[in-house]
Amino acid sequence: MTDCQHCHKPTKQASANMLCANCREDYWTMIYQLGHVQLPTLRSIMLRQAHIGTPAHTPNKGNAPLPIDVHAQDLIEESEAWLAEQAGKIRAAYAGYDWRKAWYAIISNKHTILTMSTAADDYAALEHITRRNEQALTPEDELIILGTCPNCHSMLTGTPDAESVTCQDCHSEWAAPAIKAARDERLWQVQITGTPSDAAKELKRYGLTISRNLISQWLKRGKLHATPTEHKRQYTFNLGELAALLDCHR
Repeated sequence: MTDCQHCHKPTKQASANMLCANCREDYWTMIYQLGHVQLPTLRSIMLRQAHIGTPAHTPNKGNAPLPIDVHAQDLIEESEAWLAEQAGKIRAAYAGYDWRKAWYAIISNKHTILTMSTAADDYAALEHITRRNEQALTPEDELIILGTCPNCHSMLTGTPDAESVTCQDCHSEWAAPAIKAARDERLWQVQITGTPSDAAKELKRYGLTISRNLISQWLKRGKLHATPTEHKRQYTFNLGELAALLDCHR
């Protein structure tokens, strides 16, 4: 018995280069989704036929808009390069195929792909590509602020259950839990002035769901030390305190 080269859990596979059954299934699902869903959708976005996720900002007035979405183009090139590399491992001539033919070649050689000596490394590379693609294809209102890139200090966004996040500016990849933990510490330095409803909406941007009624209850009970303002029902809230109380309330 050896360990799976991807998840490192014991597997009954004979070869040390093999993936366990669960990883093989997940890896194959990613391959299928890359060619069946992600690449066709990204190509539509690149040609401005669809608008999902966070496309590039519109240029300043007076300039013609870019004919293609450059960010989507980068993701497509990375995805297509991965497909070409894997197809070329099956047969050298396949490396010159366009992305769709390369994907079909891979789909038609499932056993070969899953049992390659490089399968674990190929799987890890595809995970990285898939995460970047999924972030680009996620509607903006479903993304939350995960934190700040430790490298270039750009804001990092992603889905609430993201395990890792890639910076769109410097392309560094980080573990999402660590980024969130650093974000939660910094929330103690963030204040917002407004109603309980405003505070609840602001926390939602960070993936923290709380009702305005609960915030109001904390105010009445003296559990929340918000500072009243001269305006009725408006306070200055500390987001770190709100996040900490929410964590205790769960």
